[in-house]
Amino acid sequence: MDWKDAIIAVFAILLLLSIATTYLVYHQQQQTIEVQEAIIEEFISARHIHIETTDSAEPPAFVDRYGRVSSSIVNIIAIRSDTGLGEIGRVLIEITEGDGDVLVNTEPFIKPLVQYSVREAVEVAANFTGTNVSKSDITVSFEINGTVIGGPSAGAAIAVAIIAAMEGEQVRHDVAITGTIEEGGYIGQVAGVFEKAVAAEKGEITIFLVPCGQKQAIYYERQTEEIEIFGFTFTLAYYTPREVDLGEYMAGKMDVIEVATIGEAV
Repeated sequence: MDWKDAIIAVFAILLLLSIATTYLVYHQQQQTIEVQEAIIEEFISARHIHIETTDSAEPPAFVDRYGRVSSSIVNIIAIRSDTGLGEIGRVLIEITEGDGDVLVNTEPFIKPLVQYSVREAVEVAANFTGTNVSKSDITVSFEINGTVIGGPSAGAAIAVAIIAAMEGEQVRHDVAITGTIEEGGYIGQVAGVFEKAVAAEKGEITIFLVPCGQKQAIYYERQTEEIEIFGFTFTLAYYTPREVDLGEYMAGKMDVIEVATIGEAV
């Protein structure tokens, strides 16, 4: 075996060790995620929304005396797990007379974190409008090109849509918002804001609302470098973080506005 064969053998062994280590780390992370989602799912199934209200013989303001549906639609933007790019879709809210249930349409597939976010959005919307939801059912449906909905970043959008339905209003079709919804109506930061902004602009959104501090977005630029070792040429790929001002980047195409609370978004 000459020295070149020895080097190739060493690289092969190192590559196998690297693959094995990566697989073990990935497997451990997946187990952790599955445990977390199981805990959240159990919490969601056991949780019942309770909002302090006074007894009233009148039906909720958003359902008329004939029991007709009050509804609204809002844009959402998710990150595709297969490409890492933004994907624009919609959330439909329907409110009918019922028993205070919150129903989530799980087609496309909805992960437990999203279901928790939906319930948080209902609480925030009910508190914001002063609405009694104990005599109404709220149904949340997603339309987003087969993408798995897996994170809480649609929480703010869902809360906005529920508020609109409760108040008998509609959300502008050319507006989108990304951000989690937190107790007290605060909007939390999310990942992939740059990719979501690009998708929003391509989807003819004219106003894109983002959490405070995220107008300055980070994206990762792919770069490659060739190195030569013992006569062999290797191409290394790596990603360099870049900061971009979304207001400047989208100037003339789309307004990017920071919001801190649900009150600023509606």
